[in-house]
Amino acid sequence: MKKKILILISAILVVACILGITGCGAKEKNFSKAGMHITLTTEFYEKELAGQTAYWESARNIATALKESYKNAIAENITTLSEYTDAVITMNNIKNAEVNTREGKDYLYFTYERSVSGKDFFYLATTHLYEADSFWLIQFACEAKYKEDRVELFLGWADTVRFGDTADV
Repeated sequence: MKKKILILISAILVVACILGITGCGAKEKNFSKAGMHITLTTEFYEKELAGQTAYWESARNIATALKESYKNAIAENITTLSEYTDAVITMNNIKNAEVNTREGKDYLYFTYERSVSGKDFFYLATTHLYEADSFWLIQFACEAKYKEDRVELFLGWADTVRFGDTADV
């Protein structure tokens, strides 16, 4: 009987530790910028980052959003989400990127790693088409050593992206 109780307590502690590490205990928080809306957690706060439409940061994760005019993309002969995604990969010199579709969602995504200031980072990038006026590149990042734990978390946040007036969201 004591052994079963110890096993149960151990299992509860393991689950609690996993939830604490992945940030699942944090409450959801909605963020909006330039007609794009995303649900992250209360651990995030907004900051400014040159060259990005929006930038959010927490202790272990970042999220960025870049709005690119649909008219400018058409001028570059980019008319589909797939073409835009390929252009992002090419322009950012990302090697061996495998573009994926998220089942039941209207965005594409790919992952890559980069070293920044001597640290290795893992990125999950999503591309979106807001048919009213723009393409969006939304990226999530963390230190590369956490990547295995973050893919589903990042995809879950990407699933919450929506566009339009707040009344429509």
